[in-house]
Amino acid sequence: MAYLKRVFLNPISEGAPSFIQAVADDSDEGTYLLGNYLLIIADCERRIMLRFPLTSKKARQQARAKVDRFAAVVNEFREHVIKELESINNAESASTRKT
Repeated sequence: MAYLKRVFLNPISEGAPSFIQAVADDSDEGTYLLGNYLLIIADCERRIMLRFPLTSKKARQQARAKVDRFAAVVNEFREHVIKELESINNAESASTRKT
């Protein structure tokens, strides 16, 4: 079954149409090797396309490693951003209580 999803990362009303789009074609139960497997990450000025070809055994191994590394870095980045925004929020709350 094919997978296609696009999610806007900012509200459209902000005028900065950043998004992430994922495309994974159906391999027809493993018989079709030439499908598109890619991630597109865009902000208002730039767009990057990451391809994950599955055309050979080696390409599939590389695609698996690539998507695993990508997911790990994004998840670690998310955890770090959340930690930092909580620290900033706590510091701001403490500052406003003092005044």
